[in-house]
Amino acid sequence: MSSQVSMLPRSAGNRSADTSIGESTALRRLGATLFASVLVSAAFVLAPEQPEQQASICQQHHSPEACRVW
Repeated sequence: MSSQVSMLPRSAGNRSADTSIGESTALRRLGATLFASVLVSAAFVLAPEQPEQQASICQQHHSPEACRVW
């Protein structure tokens, strides 16, 4: 008999697959967290701190009555 029989359990080969699934899940969570962080940061950077800035933009394109939301 020249064939070799493994003494390891059959499920031992699947452990590496389980590890890669866990790593891909961790990478997806990391990517989602980074994406959310970038969106929140962009909102703080792009949104003006004073509503008067948006009011002046509104008044350039519309009547003052249409811009009285502040």
